[in-house]
Amino acid sequence: MSGSNRVRRESALASLRRRLGGFASVAALATLFVASALSTTRAATTAAVGTWFLVAAAVLAVELWWALRQLDRNRRAGETLFARLGAGNLVTLGRGVLLAWVAAFVVVDWAETAALLWIPAALYGTAAALDLLDGTLARRNDRVTGFGTTLDLEYDALGVLVACSVGVAAGLLPVWYLPVGFARYAFGLARDLRRRRGAPVYDLPPRVGRRLLAGLQMAFLAVALSPVPDQRARAVGAVAFGGALLLGFARDWLYVSGRVGDGATKPTEHVVD
Repeated sequence: MSGSNRVRRESALASLRRRLGGFASVAALATLFVASALSTTRAATTAAVGTWFLVAAAVLAVELWWALRQLDRNRRAGETLFARLGAGNLVTLGRGVLLAWVAAFVVVDWAETAALLWIPAALYGTAAALDLLDGTLARRNDRVTGFGTTLDLEYDALGVLVACSVGVAAGLLPVWYLPVGFARYAFGLARDLRRRRGAPVYDLPPRVGRRLLAGLQMAFLAVALSPVPDQRARAVGAVAFGGALLLGFARDWLYVSGRVGDGATKPTEHVVD
């Protein structure tokens, strides 16, 4: 990298860090405001709201740490670093704030605060709906970057995990549903362990149903967290959507490990730098 390119890159990175820091400040104030609003409800106690705020702040800090580590990928392939986050990435970061708030409801005593069930359902439903917007904005503005793509995938996985956790903690979903929330992370860990052992790791073939299934899973979780469906409907949905997602990951693992796919259909071996 030439000296001038290095200077431009460092300048762009500094700009991105400032902008991300500004976003973090706004997100922290918004989290404090939501905690204050929750404290005014009859169902919430001061101790519960304090714990809610600490959990939300901790999850938000992890999310922003992820974002900070990926800032040098805020560029199109083969091009220079963008100095601005872009509208699509700001929407994705906003989704992360909503997911941090959802995650904090895992510590709420639902036996005492059943009236608050609508809040995590609405927050997660909004975050799921915004998942359709961030990619659209990035493509429309020709700002599809490695940063945005990575952050979007991480927040998708985190969203399913926190929604599953809150659903189980609230007694809305069966305990066996928790593996659905951890499936994405378990899949990634197993793939990394396979690489470290020196075993071949293959790319997944394109599959439209993968994205569709993820979208249906998010829609189901948004409904399941609300007090609308009865427990029987949730149980049926858990088996249908959760089972389909787990089966999808199992099928993907067969491709990643090279157990299925040959000839023209066999994925190419993944090369790690």
